[in-house]
Amino acid sequence: MLRRIVASALSRRGLVRLAAVALVLALAAPQAWAWYQLRAGKSALAKYHPEEARRALASCANVWGERPSVRLLASRAARQAGDLEAADRELRAAQQLSAGATEETAFEWALLQAASGNVLEVEEYLQRRADQSPEVGPLAWEALAVGYLRLYRTIDAMACLNYWLRREPDNVRALELRGQTYVTGKGAVRGADDYRRVLALDPARTDTRRRLVDCLLALGGYEEAAGHLERLMNENPDDANFASQLARCYNMLGRAGDARRLLDDALAKHPDHGACLRSRGQLALIYESPAEAEKWLRRAAAALPEDYQSQYFLFQALQAQGKNEESKAQIRLAEDVKERTTRLGELQSRKLAENPLDPALHYEMATLMFRTGHPDLGERWLTTALSLDPDHKPSHAKLAEYYEARGDKAKAEDHRKRAAQ
Repeated sequence: MLRRIVASALSRRGLVRLAAVALVLALAAPQAWAWYQLRAGKSALAKYHPEEARRALASCANVWGERPSVRLLASRAARQAGDLEAADRELRAAQQLSAGATEETAFEWALLQAASGNVLEVEEYLQRRADQSPEVGPLAWEALAVGYLRLYRTIDAMACLNYWLRREPDNVRALELRGQTYVTGKGAVRGADDYRRVLALDPARTDTRRRLVDCLLALGGYEEAAGHLERLMNENPDDANFASQLARCYNMLGRAGDARRLLDDALAKHPDHGACLRSRGQLALIYESPAEAEKWLRRAAAALPEDYQSQYFLFQALQAQGKNEESKAQIRLAEDVKERTTRLGELQSRKLAENPLDPALHYEMATLMFRTGHPDLGERWLTTALSLDPDHKPSHAKLAEYYEARGDKAKAEDHRKRAAQ
């Protein structure tokens, strides 16, 4: 009897201990998971893999979302990914959790402003921070370079990136951004070289591979581009952009049949994809008939109204059929598109680099953005014009017109008054 009582007591104690251990493990497991995800997020950020970092930090935030440091890292990851709205939200959350601004949130705010293109008000501060604290130098240089590129200040971007690369010659992000800077300044050969170096160091960088493909197509490197595109299509089989580019390579390499099959498959899934329609129309113009080409190219021109090639190929198809009046109207339309595209390229590659603080150039960029169907970018360029000259009347007048169309009467009236002063 006594033995049974003792055994029963020991059994109850064991169960209590087991329950206590289970409770401790249940409480500790989420903490361990959050710590693991935080480390993974930091590691991904260090390698400049922002989307990977965002996923890890989102998991971490499920447990540690009230920690300002986690929200700051999430803001940084969103900024590196180009999602500036999410970066701003995360930064504001970090500031609220910190009960006000701190040195860390102020620094992150400056990085976000620079990357957004609001470089003027923060570049001196960021350069000073980089000089005083070398460990934050790459963060400052990256944000400044991104902001300079956003404003097509290629000379400033190149100086910043070369300074960075002298200190870190194999930094993939610096090489990537320098490649973009070369391409913006019409230096596709050097841009391609930098992109190749990035991919040799980190083959998983899909965006860099896409940019390299664009360079190779511009340079006529169709065979090398096809190899990269085949890899990209294996990873993204439903991406119609890759299908269009690979079809172009196949056609130039004498594989027109493969190009046609690739485009037909892509258009079966994405019937309104402009680039695929343009390429299919071009194939029809070469290998089938002008009438067949016209069908494809009318759809391409409607999907890509500011694409010179689509408009010009449609002109060729009309002209080949003897549709003289239509072809005359179409070539005028194509030349208008070409004129806008040429001027936009001149502003981006040369004018803004030479005179980055000229509000008139920012205003002209805005008007081109509005004319080419990018009103959000037009608004941004008008805002930067007014940051350079708060009394720039054409910018105020254009913003008044823009806000009036959007139904924002108060903003429209404010800019209308300032334009009239």
